[in-house]
Amino acid sequence: MKIAVPVYDENLKIFENTGHTPYFAIFKQVGEGMFKKIDLLELRENPRANIHANKGCSHKDEDMSQEEQIAHKKEHDVLGEIIKDCQVVLVKMACKNTAKVFNECGIKICRVAPQVTFAKDSFAHIRLS
Repeated sequence: MKIAVPVYDENLKIFENTGHTPYFAIFKQVGEGMFKKIDLLELRENPRANIHANKGCSHKDEDMSQEEQIAHKKEHDVLGEIIKDCQVVLVKMACKNTAKVFNECGIKICRVAPQVTFAKDSFAHIRLS
């Protein structure tokens, strides 16, 4: 199973706002239970990255026209493309458009505990099958 985690860079600190993360760290889980092993495969760059949007976006869909909302959602489609081979994405925060794209791509969204800072520590706080 492949797992994506939004991160700042190669230090693997989790970026809170998934839709604007600079990178997705891609991990692969092999085995299960006490034999489970999770290895980092690569970092994938996000063309929607905005380092200043870590705590959330400034836009509100309800303030947009229907056409603007459709266009805005389409901007998020690239997120699904970047991690389309992943079965799970671990997030601290994701806007409704980001969540919709992942759901449309069949990528399961798992929430990371607020106290977790680094991607490698996030796996202990969630259940992956």
